[in-house]
Amino acid sequence: MCATDAAIDDRLDGYREALFELLRLPTVSATGEGMEGGADAVTDFFGEFGFDARRIETDHYPLVYAERLADPDAPTVLFYGHYDVQPAEDAEAWDSLAFEPTVRDGSIYARGAGDNKGQFACHAFAVDALDGAGELPDVNVKVLVEGGEESGSLGLAGYLEGDAAEIADVDLVYVADGPQHRSGRPTLLYGNRGILTFQLDLRTANADLHSGNFGGPVPNAATELTEVLASMVSGDEVTVDGFHDDTEVTDADRELVDRLPDDEDAIREELGLTHLATGKPYYERLLLEPVLNVNGLDSGYQGEGSKTIVPCEATAKCDCRLVPGQDPDRIFDRIREHVAAEHPDVVVTKGTTFPPMKTPVDAPAADPVREALAAVWDEEPVELPVLGGSLPAAFFRRVEALADVPVLVVPYANPDQANHSPNEHLDLTCFENGIRTTAAVLERFGD
Repeated sequence: MCATDAAIDDRLDGYREALFELLRLPTVSATGEGMEGGADAVTDFFGEFGFDARRIETDHYPLVYAERLADPDAPTVLFYGHYDVQPAEDAEAWDSLAFEPTVRDGSIYARGAGDNKGQFACHAFAVDALDGAGELPDVNVKVLVEGGEESGSLGLAGYLEGDAAEIADVDLVYVADGPQHRSGRPTLLYGNRGILTFQLDLRTANADLHSGNFGGPVPNAATELTEVLASMVSGDEVTVDGFHDDTEVTDADRELVDRLPDDEDAIREELGLTHLATGKPYYERLLLEPVLNVNGLDSGYQGEGSKTIVPCEATAKCDCRLVPGQDPDRIFDRIREHVAAEHPDVVVTKGTTFPPMKTPVDAPAADPVREALAAVWDEEPVELPVLGGSLPAAFFRRVEALADVPVLVVPYANPDQANHSPNEHLDLTCFENGIRTTAAVLERFGD
């Protein structure tokens, strides 16, 4: 056992309790609950583990910046994370209190355990263990933890659109967020899909009307809005003109996807599906092509029994998951044009956007990360061209000095972490290996 592994073992109980202190804080950016104190607590947390840390104020929630510098000429790694969490929802849906971390069945249960406090905390613990073992490599370590990732990352975007002087010299942006591949193998991703959310609203008459007296000649908001939605998608293909323009998928991306395990039968069984919505290979459709999703529909009477009306209002909430090369704003313009041509009375409102981001799969910075994952987990990592979900990682490219910096996503959380859901949890093995992975990456990056 190397000295760093021994230091991690010796300090693991303390690391766990330090994480629990963070998990007890309900830092919910959607409501603002606990956010002001949460920024201070995260600042103090990094200070406790040997970092120079401070708050950076934004027009939204504060960022926390922490650094542990070695030498101006040494390579610099920036770790990104977020301290805000999703609301805890109905307390009855949790088997234990959402903000009172509990260990059971080999996992830490708490809101934020996997998304993202348990993951960004691993970086602080790894640096502390390396230092305690006398093996801290000649690497400048910087950490940027935001407070608004679950609410659109507006504060982070504003900071990066300024001078962002603290991080202008980094050689690698390293994001530990999201779940590992469903196989449970260590996972390395070279980017993430982007997202555009939008809402469609249609109002026809000035009130809901009796279906016997008005049904037929009077327009039905529910029927007409679903027709608009149907015009946008045919099967698994998006039919909005220009929706697929500018996608950037390389042969190397396709090779990574072709090497992924064939999970289609297992996924169908696990999800209780009779069929998939596409005839294409599962991961090809998921990771290499954009998609338009209807997230929710609302119209008319939803109570018990029946109410024979012609609804006058209908709403659809939608999102688009976008692949590298696509611009969420341009895609929104195409959708708005399509809807206007189909039904000029439908109002289209833009919501959250994150642009997609991609690092070339042959980036040299990936080599030490790949080696570290294989060494710690004793398995070759699964490599994916992009994360199916969306992260604000592309915002780092807005800093001129970071326009070409590699951004790698290395999730430490278990595939079934239930982030955004009741009973969110981080397996203890993933937590411990996350610490060891960060330490191993820094050692190799220093070399």
